[in-house]
Amino acid sequence: MSKNILITGAAGFIGFNLAKRLSEKNFNLTLVDNLSRGRIDNDFKKLCKKKNINFKNIDLTKSFILKKKFSHVFHLASIVGVKNVIKNPSKTMETNIKSTINLMKSISIKKTKIIFFSTSEVYSPLIKSKKKFFPSKEVDALILPKFPSKRDSYLISKLVIENMVTQSKHKSLIFRPHNIYGPRMGFAHVVPELIQKINKKKKCIVYSPNHSRAFCFIKDAIEQIIRLSFKESSYNKIYNIGNMNGEIKILKLAKLIKKKVNKNCLIAPGNITKGSQSRRVPDMRKTQTQIGKIKYTNLSKGLDETIKWYLR
Repeated sequence: MSKNILITGAAGFIGFNLAKRLSEKNFNLTLVDNLSRGRIDNDFKKLCKKKNINFKNIDLTKSFILKKKFSHVFHLASIVGVKNVIKNPSKTMETNIKSTINLMKSISIKKTKIIFFSTSEVYSPLIKSKKKFFPSKEVDALILPKFPSKRDSYLISKLVIENMVTQSKHKSLIFRPHNIYGPRMGFAHVVPELIQKINKKKKCIVYSPNHSRAFCFIKDAIEQIIRLSFKESSYNKIYNIGNMNGEIKILKLAKLIKKKVNKNCLIAPGNITKGSQSRRVPDMRKTQTQIGKIKYTNLSKGLDETIKWYLR
């Protein structure tokens, strides 16, 4: 019997790739997005033409009714992007939390499993206070900023929702994605920003040049998400999604992209972006213990696929 699955924020980067992968299996998918950030491009149109997919343009901040009963709800919808969050921190909090409240009210059966996509930003206050050593573990006791910035409204909203979901009547999973990248991820991310600047300009200023990240290609992230989401013993726990190997400084990342895109572009270090973490590396041992090992896409190959998409 086919399972009915709901994905919110389905037109976004991770939501789209998750829907695309699940559409290849014996599932009936309901995709929800208000298209405030996600978009109906050719890729998404092609996906929505599949017989087992039904797309609904719904604003989750308003009351709505879902007539179907779902076995799994993947909740990715939220206000994202540093610029969007800083521009309106109050709206970020209200939208993210209210959307989840309305979604929880609309789910009619207790057997529905809720998979909530939180953020690696929840570790930021620990890192900034220097109370945390790397890599970041799911069992770390999180703290809130003493004087929250506008940017912190995003991580605070995610922590509130984490608690809402885990305290609900449903079985739940909390995912904290780390530095996921790949084709069709928008432009408000370090990888596509560097690709665009290096491709179009003679000189590229690299901000936070000595900050480092461990990047995870989207295909590998989706593999982790699916293995965890359809394994009964995974539930009522928190998992990092990402790659703990191959940490690279942003300046070195820019130079790697330069070799692939425009060898004539001058790479120059710039200032540190306000609020940026000096490092972001997840501890993946808990996830790997649960799902087994996966073969990660190396950064060079992942960048090749990503660059090809953006230059197209």
